[in-house]
Amino acid sequence: MRMLRDRRLAALLAAEVVSSTGTQMTWVAIPWFVLRATGSPQRMTWVIIAEVLPVALLGFWGGAIAARVGTRRTMLVCDLARAPLFASIPALHALGLLPFPALLAIVAASGVFLAPYFSVQRSVVPELVGEEQTTVAQATALFQAANRLTIFVGPPLAGVLISLIGASPVLYVDAASYLLSFLLLALFVHPPQVETEERPSVLAGVRFLLRDRLLRVWTPAFTLIDVCWMLLFASLPVLVVSHYHANPRILGWLFGALGGGALVGAFVSMWTVRRFDDPLALGTVAFALQIASLWILTVPAPWPVPFAAMALAGFAMSNVNAPIQTLTMLRMPKEVRTQGVAAFGVFQCIASPVGLLLAGWALSRYDPRSVLVVVLGAKTIAVVAFAAAAIAERSSLRAATVDSAL
Repeated sequence: MRMLRDRRLAALLAAEVVSSTGTQMTWVAIPWFVLRATGSPQRMTWVIIAEVLPVALLGFWGGAIAARVGTRRTMLVCDLARAPLFASIPALHALGLLPFPALLAIVAASGVFLAPYFSVQRSVVPELVGEEQTTVAQATALFQAANRLTIFVGPPLAGVLISLIGASPVLYVDAASYLLSFLLLALFVHPPQVETEERPSVLAGVRFLLRDRLLRVWTPAFTLIDVCWMLLFASLPVLVVSHYHANPRILGWLFGALGGGALVGAFVSMWTVRRFDDPLALGTVAFALQIASLWILTVPAPWPVPFAAMALAGFAMSNVNAPIQTLTMLRMPKEVRTQGVAAFGVFQCIASPVGLLLAGWALSRYDPRSVLVVVLGAKTIAVVAFAAAAIAERSSLRAATVDSAL
C-alpha cells in the first residue's frame, strides 16, 4: 500500500490491469473465433504465430528503439497503435471484408508494437522504485498480482461474452482497453529520464546474456519453457472442443483458474520475497510445483480436475516470476537493461512459431492429451536445466562469501 501512494506507480498499475484484461480476453476470443469459423487447429495456431513472430524478428531493434525513445513514449505509442488494429477485426468481419490473410496481417501488425512494449514493460519498474532488490521484487510481485488478476477475470468474462454475443465483438473491448491505458500513462506516468553517456548497440543485450554465466543457461531454458507455454495455450481450445463439449465457458474457466491461482500466488510472493532472501531457491521450488501441477492435464478426467491443475500451476508461476524476473533484471547494468530484457524476451519468443506449426500439425492428427504429454516432457527438461544452473550459482555465491570472510 505504501508503494501505491506514488501516483505514477498506481496509474501504471491501473493501466496494466485495464490493457491486460482486454488482452486476456483476446487470447480466448481470437483462437476460438478462428477454430469455430474454420474448424482448423492449424489455422488457429497460424494466428498465434502471426502475433508472436514480429516479436521474435523485431525484438532486438524494439529494445534499441525503446532505449532511445524512452519507456513512457514507447508504451504510449504501442498502446495507441494497437487500439485501432484490434477494433478493425470485428469491423471488417461484420462487413464481410476479413479473409484469413487479412486477419493474419492485422494480428502481425499488432505484434510489431508488442516487441518494443515488451522491452520496457518490466524495465520501467526500477526507474520508478529504485535499484534495491527487495523493493524491486516487491514491486514486481505487486505488478504480478495485477497481471494475474486480469488472467483470472479476463478469460472467464471472454467465455461468457463469446457465448452471448460471439467472439469477434469481444475485440472491441480489447481496443477500448488500449485507449484507456494510453490515457492513464499519458496523464499520470512520468518516470525520470535515464541518461547514458553512450548509446548501446542493438546487440548489447545479447552480448551481456552470453557473458553472464547464469543467464547464458537460463536464456535457452526459458526459451523452451515459453515455447511449451504457447503450445499448452494452443492445446487448451482443442482439448475443450474434443473432450468438454466445445463449451467456451469451460475454456474461459481453465484460463481463469490459471489467473486465479496466479493472483493468490502473487500476493503470497510479496511475503516470500521479503521473508526469504534467496531468489534462486524460491524459483527452483516454485518451478518444481508448477511442472508437477501441469502434468495433471494429461489425465482423462472431468473438467474440475484440469481446472485445479491450472490453478496450482498459476500459483507456482507467480512465485517463480517475482524473484526470478527481479534477479534477471538487476543482474543487467542500467545502460544495457532495456536491450537485455528485450533480448531475453526475443529468445523466449524466437522458437515459438516453429513450435506452434508443429502443434497445429499434431493437434489436427492426435488427441490433445497426447500432444500435451510431449509438450510437458520438453518443459520438464527445461525446468531441470534451470534448476541445475540455479543450484550451481548458489554454490558459487556461497563459496565467494566464504572466501571473502577468510
